[in-house]
Amino acid sequence: MELSAEQTGKLQDEFEKVGRLLDTRKGELGVRVVLSQERHLNSAEATAHFHNHELVGQGSDADLFTAIHQAAGKLEAQAIRLKEKWRDGKRGAKNGAAETE
Repeated sequence: MELSAEQTGKLQDEFEKVGRLLDTRKGELGVRVVLSQERHLNSAEATAHFHNHELVGQGSDADLFTAIHQAAGKLEAQAIRLKEKWRDGKRGAKNGAAETE
């Protein structure tokens, strides 16, 4: 089973979006996609390694494009949660800093 050029372009754009979310300016982020088929069910697993975290998105559907699309969406959601967690981290005052009133 193969994807059309339009579907391939859409998937490429989705994975590029995940790459932009996780880009550290040290180089390109690699996302590995593993496809498997069991009877009439296509499964896709997208994995990205980012700062000692394994982000994994899994999707399965009868349609190959939909399975890959689901995996990319789940990977993007994990990337967004991870970025929010780092952004909203607690920052305390430095030791020795006096409060002025």
